[in-house]
Amino acid sequence: MTDPADCHPAVIRVVPHPDELRAGGATVRCPHCNARRDWLLLNVNELVFIRCRCAHEWPEPCLARTDFDQHFAYPEQYWDDATTAMTALGFDGFLAGTTWG
Repeated sequence: MTDPADCHPAVIRVVPHPDELRAGGATVRCPHCNARRDWLLLNVNELVFIRCRCAHEWPEPCLARTDFDQHFAYPEQYWDDATTAMTALGFDGFLAGTTWG
């Protein structure tokens, strides 16, 4: 059995994507609030997730880790957990319906 002290939290890389996003040839829309831009892309291992300002999040099978890597630069910030990161970045639902620019 693994000692919990030896376990490390999963590394989640995130990058904002303020514009519309096309995946699989179609413009991405949030299935919860119908937003069509201002996303947070999350990379966990080989999976890519999309998160909306309304806090709805889903895996996007049409986006690969290589797609994520095209937009990702060296990390500018580190957080202790995903909840703190989502709040700090404004993707915790508080700014639902808000768009920038």
